[in-house]
Amino acid sequence: MSFISRRSFALGAGALLAAASVQAQATAYPSGNTPIRLVVPYAAGGSSDFLARLLVRKMGDNMKHSFIVDNRPGGNTIIAAEHIAKSKPDGYTFYLIGELTHASLSALNAKLPFDPVKDFAGITNLVESPLVVSVPPQFPAANLKEFVDYAKAHPGEVNFGSAGLGNTLHLAGENFSRQTGVQLNHVQYKGASQAILDLLAGRIQVMFDLPQTPMPHIQSGKLKALAVTSAKRLPMLPEVPTTTEAGFPNYRFVTRIGVAAPGGTPQPIIDKLYAEVTKVVNDPEFRSAVEGQAMFPAPSASPVAYQKRLQDSMLTVGELLRGANVQPQ
Repeated sequence: MSFISRRSFALGAGALLAAASVQAQATAYPSGNTPIRLVVPYAAGGSSDFLARLLVRKMGDNMKHSFIVDNRPGGNTIIAAEHIAKSKPDGYTFYLIGELTHASLSALNAKLPFDPVKDFAGITNLVESPLVVSVPPQFPAANLKEFVDYAKAHPGEVNFGSAGLGNTLHLAGENFSRQTGVQLNHVQYKGASQAILDLLAGRIQVMFDLPQTPMPHIQSGKLKALAVTSAKRLPMLPEVPTTTEAGFPNYRFVTRIGVAAPGGTPQPIIDKLYAEVTKVVNDPEFRSAVEGQAMFPAPSASPVAYQKRLQDSMLTVGELLRGANVQPQ
């Protein structure tokens, strides 16, 4: 056997052994007493935390393994994302990832302590949530068309609030401006709960928000809902039309939450997590619980499909923010 053929044989054998080792690791996964941690980039108590805790409870029951939720809020998700990017890619740490927020990181930050593509391995989307377009009762518009007509007649006089640059609420408002041709002023707050207070007081004129925040005020008559940004009406707001029904079929907007692992996690482990997560997402009890929070199950066709969605969102969000003259800092 020549030196080259012996060397090629050795390399081939090494590759086979490595592949066999990865497959054996995945077959045994999870094992031992090491808990699997789901890192959440938000504080405990919110809708994302609710989703995470429901997910790991069901996964723990199904897999007969210990799961914990690890809340790491701050830095517009950068703190938690950096932790994931630097975690060991062994399947014992994964990440609750907001698609739009993650997609905005490169457009908002000139320098990041991680690569938002290479350092994350998408597993699957979990749920998607529409937004509600709401205004104070005294705003002179009874429906979305009248709102657009008013905004066009008063360019630059209508302010919309959000929870910060690149936040879902901000992106929804900028996208609405682009789709309808209205000029809205963005006012950023430290959170949606602060913005909603100014909306109630009439200091801002409109919000594009997740249903959970404005719903009590809509139901009490303190806010007026003009439309929901989904394909279908929301069961909890049955009288509120969709944007399509309101005359704006091109404006659809949903926010998605999924799960990802550290980049470099072996594919067999990614596939195992995908199978277990989608089992939970398709569970009737899970579906009922999240739909009660205006979140609707929408699992990805595969990890590859989800990874592509994340990357496509980065391009779309980057273009949207550049069009709004938002520069990375």
